[in-house]
Amino acid sequence: MQKDFLFRFSAPRQYQKEMMQDIYGAVSRGQSILVNAPTGIGKTDAAIGATLTYALKNSKDVFFLTPKISQHKIAMEALRGIREKFGADIRFVDVVGKQNMCANPEINMITGDAFYAACDGLVKRNKCSFFTNSKSIDESALAKLSSLSSQGHNSVFSASYDLGLCPYEATARIAKNANVIIAGYSHILNPYTKQTFLRKIGKSLDNAIIIWDESHNLIDIANSYFSVSLTNRTIDLAQAELARIGSSIDLSYMKFGLSRLRAKMLGAKSESFIGMDDLSMVVPEQTDISEDIEKAGIEYISQTKAKRSSLMHIVKFITSWYHESESSVRIISKMGDGAKLSVNSIYPEESVAILKEAFANVFMSATLDPTKMYADLFSSGNAVMKSYKSPFPEGNRMAFIDESVTTKYESRSVGEYRRIAERIDRVSSIIPGNTAVFFPSFDVMEGVYRYMRPGNIYRQHRNMKSLSIDGVLEKFKKGEKGILLGVAGGSLSEGIDYENNSIKCVIIVGIPLSRPNLLLNAKINYFTKKFGQRGSDYAYFVPAIIKSVQAAGRAIRNEKDRAVLVFMDKRYGWGTYYSLVSNSVKISEIGDYAQHISDFWKKNTEAEISKGNT
Repeated sequence: MQKDFLFRFSAPRQYQKEMMQDIYGAVSRGQSILVNAPTGIGKTDAAIGATLTYALKNSKDVFFLTPKISQHKIAMEALRGIREKFGADIRFVDVVGKQNMCANPEINMITGDAFYAACDGLVKRNKCSFFTNSKSIDESALAKLSSLSSQGHNSVFSASYDLGLCPYEATARIAKNANVIIAGYSHILNPYTKQTFLRKIGKSLDNAIIIWDESHNLIDIANSYFSVSLTNRTIDLAQAELARIGSSIDLSYMKFGLSRLRAKMLGAKSESFIGMDDLSMVVPEQTDISEDIEKAGIEYISQTKAKRSSLMHIVKFITSWYHESESSVRIISKMGDGAKLSVNSIYPEESVAILKEAFANVFMSATLDPTKMYADLFSSGNAVMKSYKSPFPEGNRMAFIDESVTTKYESRSVGEYRRIAERIDRVSSIIPGNTAVFFPSFDVMEGVYRYMRPGNIYRQHRNMKSLSIDGVLEKFKKGEKGILLGVAGGSLSEGIDYENNSIKCVIIVGIPLSRPNLLLNAKINYFTKKFGQRGSDYAYFVPAIIKSVQAAGRAIRNEKDRAVLVFMDKRYGWGTYYSLVSNSVKISEIGDYAQHISDFWKKNTEAEISKGNT
């Protein structure tokens, strides 16, 4: 058993040493491991410490991959701390996407696929001096950039720009000599970019240990690489772009074809599966027209300096439509008077296959439960599966199930919405602070909201912009006795830290099950074929409970926070749902719980007063 780890702190937290030993044991056998560990346990430090201890002794590379750039910071802090404490030979680099590292003012404001087309165009025509200068970076410049790499990608960007170099190419050169790569999921998980990226940095996955941070997102993110849609509006916007550059290309036949396809396939139906060859009614000569549209898209970007292009989106759609995959479905659906064609990945087989290329994987998240399901989804049946207890005192929270109401579809009514509103008002009135309420959908939220007692209610709206959401959050956190209304699985219930115990109670109204449609049915059928009788749980029931548990987890973010959780739907007391929730949250009482909540807060308030007097 490994006793000493490269760990930046003087002593590990509770369960952290156990986690490091588990991870080290798995990777030393070339085995993957799933780490289901709650917030506050210190997953990042434990995973980096254990993998790095093994990797440095055995000449392995470590990849620390995250869904968001903002999550790179804590990994860099851990690595800097280890290097300072041990003087270890840790050479790490912070890699972000080419688009975020572009120094060329002609194209660095362009987004999405349009950026990559514009970049490729400039490079091929030798029109980007930053790229040209980067073909031969001298040793002194490379040494300077390498010395800055541990400060993050912004420092490398600034220095590269001053030297007239492409920051992305410079970062790739640094990465060749690095033994730890911090990057986004897409660099490895996206099969369209993986091979180019690995070739550029001179690495191979069979010699790498990959840490997948927040890996409960992995399958959904991978699915997004293979999913795209086309609508009448997209065609209209593309035609407007053609007019801007004086192009003679006419896309009206696409709209006409889409209307004919809608009439043929749908009739009175709202959606239908569609075959690959049916696209010929919309795009008759796929290869030739794609090339013409792509050239026009590049010209449009070049002339107008636009950030995005619908022409380039159409090219991506056509390419994706003709990509063969048994785990994708093609659907046509009504969209107002028009139609939408979509290619939907229901399981990212190509991305999952990449996971098997690594020497070992460390999948970690605070919501990687049930671990058996994720092991199946990651095609890692022989992986080690570990779950750890919360380091926070159990007495810091109480959780209840309210079986007096439900949002089950056939039970939705004015009377039921009134009862739910009354229950929310009753609970929030007992709470000595803010309450967050998360609903299964905007429809249910709006149905309940109209019967709630007037007060400090902060509500999320459909299609709310991020700036507006930030404004609502700021007001809510600053207030007292406020009630925040959002949707489970939405931006308010995932990925936001409600610091300083700004939420004292979370109420989950209903179960956020996906609305039945063709895509969901296809997913259930595919999963049942792939995973047997567990297929419908994996595709339908478990993801809903995960959303509920993630929303409930917003309240307790450190050992000082205290909160009450209420799962407000009688179905949470049923066998399957109850077992899934109780795996993550200890259920304190089922029934009339108001007095229990009052006692909980009275006890904690007295404890705080007593602590302040000592």
